[in-house]
Amino acid sequence: MSVSKIAISGSYLIKSLLIVGGVLTVCYVGASLILPLLVAAIVAILLDKPTQKFKQWGMPNWLSITLSVLLMLIIFLLLSWLIGSQLNNIAGEWPTIKDKASEKLNNLSQWANERLNWDYQNYIENNKRLVQKAEGLASSFLASVMTLLSQSFIIFIYIILLLMQKKMFIGFFKKLTSQPESMGYLLSNSSKIISSYLLGKGKIMLFLFAIYYLGFTLGSVPYALFLALFAALFSIIPYVGNLIGGGIAVVLAFLYSGTTPALIVIGVIAAAQLIENYILTPWIIGEEINLNPFTTVFGVILFSTLWGMVGAIISLPIIGVLKVLFERTNGMEAYAHLIGKKEDS
Repeated sequence: MSVSKIAISGSYLIKSLLIVGGVLTVCYVGASLILPLLVAAIVAILLDKPTQKFKQWGMPNWLSITLSVLLMLIIFLLLSWLIGSQLNNIAGEWPTIKDKASEKLNNLSQWANERLNWDYQNYIENNKRLVQKAEGLASSFLASVMTLLSQSFIIFIYIILLLMQKKMFIGFFKKLTSQPESMGYLLSNSSKIISSYLLGKGKIMLFLFAIYYLGFTLGSVPYALFLALFAALFSIIPYVGNLIGGGIAVVLAFLYSGTTPALIVIGVIAAAQLIENYILTPWIIGEEINLNPFTTVFGVILFSTLWGMVGAIISLPIIGVLKVLFERTNGMEAYAHLIGKKEDS
């Protein structure tokens, strides 16, 4: 029995690959132009909710936008002050942390030499280089954060302009299609996905911070506030963020204070992850984005490659918007099915 070939045009596949490759190239090459605008659009969508609330209270448009932006600035400055003060404390103790890290690594290498018969030649020098590499990675991370902060002024301007000219941009997108109702649905649903996901993630981060800080403090873990803040902030990156934030917290606790504090950190983080996965996320976020695990991990890796840490943070809202776009576009349903979680997506 002969089976007919699949009716997919080869030229269609080639065009699709060229389009995807072209978009990714533009995103990578034009990151300095595209990323600030994209971040500003996401923040503007988040600020649209308090802006509309202020309008319902009878305030004019300009005052509503001003109060929303001021609210954002207050939250940003408080968070920056908290992070900066903790980094200053760590910086003051950094030479001590380096010495203790080298000592712990040397003891571990010596134990491996004696008990496991692993031949570590010149392990002291190798461990010094390992600590220096870790210091270099920390410096690179701080440099990427400072690069984003250097673009904060233009992002701030974009946010104000997007909020002021919201109706113009909505009208522009509706005029691109002969079905303005469908485009209106797409825009409103995309806005709901972005705001619900990021606001929900913010609430979960606050819960995690409280759990981490309480557990670390009761366990007498050094730098409890910094480690709790660090691990909670990294949880905004799906899957990978919990591993990075929790792993670094465990390593710092072990290098500075030993095995017992590290085990306490592991226990607290494991308990917090169970609470997040089975209680907080279903309760607060629910099925707003509804992506399958492969798409989630691949999307985080892809956008972090394109745009660094910021790309990893905004990856899921972007993919969620793409899913809605594919669902509402004829001929793109297969792509929506690919990135969706349910079999009937």
